[in-house]
Amino acid sequence: MAGILQGKVALVTGGGSGIGRATALRLAREGAKIMIADYVPEGAERSVKLIKDAGGEATCMAADVSVTKQVEAMISKTVETYGRIDCAFNNAGIDGKASRTHECTEENWARVMSINLTGVWLCMKAELAQFMKQGDGGAIVNTSSDARLIDEAIP
Repeated sequence: MAGILQGKVALVTGGGSGIGRATALRLAREGAKIMIADYVPEGAERSVKLIKDAGGEATCMAADVSVTKQVEAMISKTVETYGRIDCAFNNAGIDGKASRTHECTEENWARVMSINLTGVWLCMKAELAQFMKQGDGGAIVNTSSDARLIDEAIP
C-alpha cells in the first residue's frame, strides 16, 4: 500500500458504497489513511474491511453531511484519529424520490438540496478551516450526479 499518497490522510464522504467506496479503495492503494463517513454505517464498515483486507489503514463513522454538528464531528474524528486531513472527497449525495419537476414535493426537494448542495458546502467549509489551521493546504474534490439531466423522461 505505497504510492503517491503515502503518509497522507483522506476523508471520503459517501464512502460506504459506489463511487465513494471505489475512491476510498484507490486512495488507500496509493498509501493514504482513510476516514470514511457515510449515513449508512454498515456500508462504511464494509469499505473499511475491504481496505484493511487489502493492507490499508481506514476507519469510519456515521455522519449526515447536511447537519453542521455531524460535519464538525467528522472533521474532529479524522484529526483525532490521524492527526490531520490532507485531502477530502465530498461524494455523499442522494437522488431523492424520482418524479417529474412539477410533481416533486417540497420535502423531497429540501432533503436533496440539504445533502447534495448544503452538505458539500458544509464539508468544504470545515475542511478548508482545518487546512488553514494546519497551515500547509490540502486538496478537495467534489462529485455530482448526472441525475440533473433527467426530468421529463421519467414515466
